[in-house]
Amino acid sequence: MSWIKILAINVIILTITIGLTEVVAGVGRIAIGKQYLLPQLKLPQLNNAKPCDEMKTDALLTHIHNHRSLCQIKGGYTDGEYVRYNVSNPELPVILTLGGSTTDGFLQNISEGDTYPKYLAEFLAADYSIMNGGVGAYSSLQELYKVIRDAPRIKNLHTVISLNGINEIPDYHGFNERRKVEYPFLTFIQFKMNLQQNWIDQRLSEHTLQSALQSALPNLSSLFLHFNRKNIEQKLQTNFTFNSPKIIDAPERWLLNVQRMHDVLGSQGVNYYVFLQPTMGIEGVQSSPKKDSKDEILFQLLEDTYIEEIRNLYADLKRYCANLNYCFDISNLVPPTGDVYNDPRHHNSRGNKILAQSTAEKVLEQDARKTR
Repeated sequence: MSWIKILAINVIILTITIGLTEVVAGVGRIAIGKQYLLPQLKLPQLNNAKPCDEMKTDALLTHIHNHRSLCQIKGGYTDGEYVRYNVSNPELPVILTLGGSTTDGFLQNISEGDTYPKYLAEFLAADYSIMNGGVGAYSSLQELYKVIRDAPRIKNLHTVISLNGINEIPDYHGFNERRKVEYPFLTFIQFKMNLQQNWIDQRLSEHTLQSALQSALPNLSSLFLHFNRKNIEQKLQTNFTFNSPKIIDAPERWLLNVQRMHDVLGSQGVNYYVFLQPTMGIEGVQSSPKKDSKDEILFQLLEDTYIEEIRNLYADLKRYCANLNYCFDISNLVPPTGDVYNDPRHHNSRGNKILAQSTAEKVLEQDARKTR
């Protein structure tokens, strides 16, 4: 038998073995209460293929956009790390919007560029100029740091709006059981860089060979991460914490972050409002999609463990929000009535327009109240 045949047989055996392992991993996910994931074909791409999506590491903010001035903004333009809109008059008082991917003005694929700040700019064009500082995967933590770093430098800054809540989910920026004790006001990326004194390059995102393999073997990858995440993080030994620290869990982190944003901005004469972001899975109308609709299909993609986590989180956030006169609970707004969601975590263009209109009305209402 020639070496070519031997090689071919071994490749076939290896492929079958990997395929069977992926199936077994999928069964394992089902056993731990998760869904079986179907593989996808995602070939590695060059990093400059999607300049609107690519990120790079920032020591203070964890990550920022790496658009290299190549991202084309629907109805707007880039201004460094921010997005501005053509409809806004730059001479008017500025409203700075902060948040995660729903707010992010660079991300053009989620709602075809029709982000809620784009619509907000249209609704408030006569009164304000919108400056969008949202970045995908940001939570109240990154918003706080951005306020501290940039708010004093923004000319005519009148109001800062945070749309957040969803990215406060406990394990989003690191294993929560460790984070709430050792690094509640850092992300795992920052914690790891500080600890190991090594720069982590985040420019390599969805375009890498690693992500292509993860998409082809999703069950094997996710099951491996599930059982190794705690083990990996527990191996890291911190050297900048202190004995018997106060435990600060996810809802308390959010509360402290928004309180500090309010206080910092208030000392500069700037208004601050935080809105609890509506999203699928929250108990109530957001978990009651219209039957046989597109939104119902999207809702069925949510795993039970995620729904439990998001409901527990929002129960606490709603309770804290009710005691803050600058917090507005709009989490029941734009429920899945048929076709208002792009995916289980993000509204589409139609949903964003409704979201922006409600936000604009609330801002104008607060302005009117303060001028009485």
